[in-house]
Amino acid sequence: MDENRKLRVADVPEPEKKEDNILVRVRAASICGTDMRTFLKGNPKITPPRVLGHEFAGDILYVGPEAAAYGWKEGDRVTVAPAIGCGECWPCRSGHTNMCDCLETIGFQYDGVFAPCVEIPGKAVRMGNLIALPDSVSYDDATLIEPAACALNGQSYMHIGAGDDVVIYGSGIIGCTHAELAVQKGAAHVMIVEPVEKRGRIAMEKVPGVIWINPFTQNTVEEVMKITGGKGANVVITATSVPSVQAEAQDIAAKMGRICLFGGLPGESTGFIDSNKIHYKELQICGVHATTVDFMEQIMEMMQEGRLDAKKYIEKIVPLEEIEKGFLSVRDENTMKVVIHP
Repeated sequence: MDENRKLRVADVPEPEKKEDNILVRVRAASICGTDMRTFLKGNPKITPPRVLGHEFAGDILYVGPEAAAYGWKEGDRVTVAPAIGCGECWPCRSGHTNMCDCLETIGFQYDGVFAPCVEIPGKAVRMGNLIALPDSVSYDDATLIEPAACALNGQSYMHIGAGDDVVIYGSGIIGCTHAELAVQKGAAHVMIVEPVEKRGRIAMEKVPGVIWINPFTQNTVEEVMKITGGKGANVVITATSVPSVQAEAQDIAAKMGRICLFGGLPGESTGFIDSNKIHYKELQICGVHATTVDFMEQIMEMMQEGRLDAKKYIEKIVPLEEIEKGFLSVRDENTMKVVIHP
């Protein structure tokens, strides 16, 4: 993003070698929903000029003398938890570094991964955000560890168990990952609410057993009640940035249901929560933001064991100089996941 808040491909200086930092050659990076929103509408949280991107994998090119004390060496295959905590505030000290009072993120406060080389700042090295990548996980697959870990973080509050009925709004890669995780936890029915036919059909293909509800041709509330025998959904996850689904989530939730407001809302974000529904149905509503090293390591373990297949979501690979084609593919073709090869 340049000084005019426009996205463009440009030559920039390589990151500076420092005593406490690590430089990583980017082997693969992927476009996430936040990158897409920045491409379409800009992002006031990012101070330009800034290299964007935070989902990636690569190998270490340089290790500063102070960073070497943490055991890293040139050639190590790595990925990173991009949300960097300070280590001092209460959220950090309680293990929730993604909730840090002074949170800094690669691709936001630090230059990101849509480049041949990225700096892992000393702060991230000290906080343990750099993660060793096993040989069994490819660079391309590894770019999906962080977004999948965000979904895992969100579900940590939902306590999905055997027999639960789960509804997920949105069938992008996040929605599909939520569906996969719910299926693995023994959910009785996993329903995805998706108005785009291509994406709804892809969700059924990628996650066997998932039920697609098209809100353009079906009444979502009626369909959920029919499938759940009139009970409603035990868990509802709003993996989309559409305000109305937050209101509808409370309608389709069962008594004592749990709702995850996974997708943040652009602009106005008040007026969609009905406190009486929460009160009389005893609903639990949770937010979620980013993820931690622990959740990323759990996802990486699932990939190694074959319980989570990331590569099936990668639909397009483009070189860095053609990254705009990747963004346009997501916008115009509803491409599930685009990976960039610098």
